[in-house]
Amino acid sequence: MAFPVVESSTTTDKTAAETTSAVAFPPTISAGALIVAIARVTVAGAIGWPTNWVELTEDSSDASDDVTAIAYFTAVGTEDGTTFNVTHGNGRSAYIVYSITGAAAPGTQAPQISTVVVGTSTTPNPGLLTPTGGAKDYLWLWIGGWEGEQTSPPVDTPLNYTNPLGANTGITGAIASNCRVASWRRNLNAASENPPVTTLSASDDWSAWTMAVHPPAPRPP
Repeated sequence: MAFPVVESSTTTDKTAAETTSAVAFPPTISAGALIVAIARVTVAGAIGWPTNWVELTEDSSDASDDVTAIAYFTAVGTEDGTTFNVTHGNGRSAYIVYSITGAAAPGTQAPQISTVVVGTSTTPNPGLLTPTGGAKDYLWLWIGGWEGEQTSPPVDTPLNYTNPLGANTGITGAIASNCRVASWRRNLNAASENPPVTTLSASDDWSAWTMAVHPPAPRPP
């Protein structure tokens, strides 16, 4: 086995209220790449993805009025540097998008996420994830979203994680009218993972997940 590889990533900051957001694809996308998108919207309402996307979660269980969603699809390979539309309630929004090569085909084994953990504090903390199939060369993603106007991404990188990404809606208007999303990544062959906390620059309502991106199954001898 070999670890899946992030070939490129991008963030999109939507600082004005709208109901349809043009979200940037990463600049480099190979045919067959796994595209993973993280979205947070500052108001309640269903999040809609383009055709062929699969939503892993859409959650509004933290104490804010925000909605956070995670979705994926398999790239054709012509998406590089273009955009896709996400629909949602009339509010501001923030997005992180990864293009990942060397991952298991979603039809065989889709990426998996932990149960959401929510809180109101400065220390978002994703939960334990035990993916299907035992120890493998997983690409683990630390994923979180929160309400407010904190430093984006947080300056505190969770232990053993790298490559911080952050997207945000800015700092204009009421704090409750803004939000942030952040993520980090780690390669680790293990049967489970429980990432450590990060520390926000100000306390607020947050949601956090652990994601495992599976490598392909070994070829038979």
